[in-house]
Formats: sequence, C-alpha cells, structure tokens
Amino acid sequence: MNSNVRSRTASRRRGRLLLILCLGLTLLPIASGFPSATEAQGSRITVSQAVSLELQPGLTLKALPSPQSLQDFTALTISRLSAAAPFTEWKNAKTEFYPLGPGTHSWLVNVKNGEQPIGYLIVSATQDGGYLLSEYGAGTSGLPYSMTELRQFLVQEELIPSTYSGKTELTALYAPMLPVWKLTLDKQTYYINALTLEILPWSLSKADSVLNGTLPAAGTVTSVEHSWTPQRAFRSGGQDDPYADLQWLASPKLKLVNGDNVAVLLGKGGALAFQSAGKNDTTGAPFMITGYQSWQLSAQGSPNNVKAVIYAASGLQGRRYLPLTALQQTGTLHKLPQSQNVASGTIVQAADFMLK
Repeated sequence: MNSNVRSRTASRRRGRLLLILCLGLTLLPIASGFPSATEAQGSRITVSQAVSLELQPGLTLKALPSPQSLQDFTALTISRLSAAAPFTEWKNAKTEFYPLGPGTHSWLVNVKNGEQPIGYLIVSATQDGGYLLSEYGAGTSGLPYSMTELRQFLVQEELIPSTYSGKTELTALYAPMLPVWKLTLDKQTYYINALTLEILPWSLSKADSVLNGTLPAAGTVTSVEHSWTPQRAFRSGGQDDPYADLQWLASPKLKLVNGDNVAVLLGKGGALAFQSAGKNDTTGAPFMITGYQSWQLSAQGSPNNVKAVIYAASGLQGRRYLPLTALQQTGTLHKLPQSQNVASGTIVQAADFMLK
C-alpha cells in the first residue's frame, strides 16, 4: 500500500484509539470486527484484482478543454509561485484541467513534470465571472484526487467484492476546502474525502447542501487583481498530525489570526490546530497548520489599506495551502501548547469534538 495512504490511515486510527480510551469505551468490539491477517491478505488480493481488472475503466478522470481565461489565470499563478520553494519545479511544467462539480464551478489543475505529478491548484469561479485560487500544493504524493490512492483505498476497505461486475460511476466534486469523490456502485453511492480517503457519513440532501457551498472571494487571490505576488513560504517544522498530540483540544480558540501575528503564533516548531466542532466531516478537519504563504500586492498602483492575503500550510508535511480567512469562517484555530502538563479530564471533556 502506498506509504502516504498508510501513514495517514495509521495516524488517524491511533488518534481515535486515544480518544476512545479517554472516553472510557471498550476496544473489544472494534478489534473483533477486523478480519485475521490471513483473511485480510487473501481478501485484498482478490479485491485488488477486481479493482484493477473490472473497475479500472470506470475509475478515471478525463481532462477536458478549459476556458482561455481560466488558463491565463492559472498560468500567471503558476509562474509567480514557481519563483521560490517549494514550487520551483513548476517552471515550464505542463498542466491538465479537470472540471469539478457540482455544476463545474471549480477546476482541478494538475501540475506535472512529464507524467509525474508535482503539485496542484484548485481554481473556482466567482460570482462576477472571474476566478479565485481556492487552494494549492506541491508534492509528488498525498495530493487530492489521486486515482492510485483511491484504488488502494477501495482495496483496503473491501468495498468491491471479487465477483463485482456492475455499473461504476466516479465523479470528482469540490466543496469549500473539501475535495470529494462521489462513487456509485450499482445503486449504492459513497461520498469519500478525496484527500484523507475516508467515507463521509452523508445523506444525499446533506451532500447537496455541503457541495453547493461557495468560498467567499475576500481573503483569496483572484483574477480581478493581477498584481498579487507570493512571498517565500514559511514552514515552522511543527507537529503536522492532529492526533499525535491532543493537547490542542484543551486550548481556547484563537480570536484573531492574520498576517500580522501568524508568524509569531507559529514560530519555530509551532503549530495550530484547525477544527470545525460538530461538522469536521464538511471541512476535512481536524488538521494542523505548520506554515503559511503571504501574497502581497505590488506597491505601484495598490491601495494602502489592502492587506496581504494569507494561505495556511496545512496537513501532513504542510504541503496543502488553504485561505486563512476561510479557515476562520468555517471553524476555529487552537494553539498547540508547549507544556505537557494538561489535565486528562480537560481532554476528555473536549474529545467529543473529534468524533463529529
């Protein structure tokens, strides 16, 4: 199994086991639900064959022609990002555009060096007919909408029996800050987080509500203003796994995080936790913030009152950049304390946030 998928799955399971222990729940029913090593090995081989041989034709995304205005905005954004690490490999890279539903309001732009993916952008349409940069990231693995990792997930979860030969339909969708796969097998539909690869507990009505949400243009880089220039990205080197250290659950929410104080809050080795209490499934939370990138308007012809736009470096290895304003509008940020002396009772009281 791909090491990135395995590490994400393992870390989340470790975190959840810690929460279950805090809440005093028994682990016996969970343990008894897993097949033996022999059963799992034999089953996964069969499922792997089913996925690769029978479902592979249906599990594909097709690159489609995109508007010239979208291509222009994307090319300008990539050109400016490629001036500094970790995006320097994007110079002269090729791009592939994939429409994201519902209604093709967003596009996935895969950045590739030959056939090797080296990053991505998600660009969304604005109400005035322009575009905004919803998110972006650099890397060769662990990126959203990975077809390889999706197939491995289906194998691991045994969603497809070895004899399956029914109809398969795969659609790439996008809600604000949440990449989603919609997978239909015969008459059964699954919504899957297309980054962390977790099945989302959504009904059809909830999926429609979440996926029809929009990201406000304020606090993002848009096509309206062509003078946005990214500064060198900052990485703190802090904890990037929200389940590795649960002390942030006992920390009060930060009232204001912006370009004026984000560097101080992170510092060297610092980290902020993001969560959306009661609706983590709709934002992909919880995850850690371990860096940021500031976009500033060029001094010439720019209004003096326009502040920098901040994209927070999130997730494992801080390779995914999300608008900081969007994080604060949809959830809360918490400082990971330096002290290790947090009362376990406080963690127990806060742990229910992680289960929602």
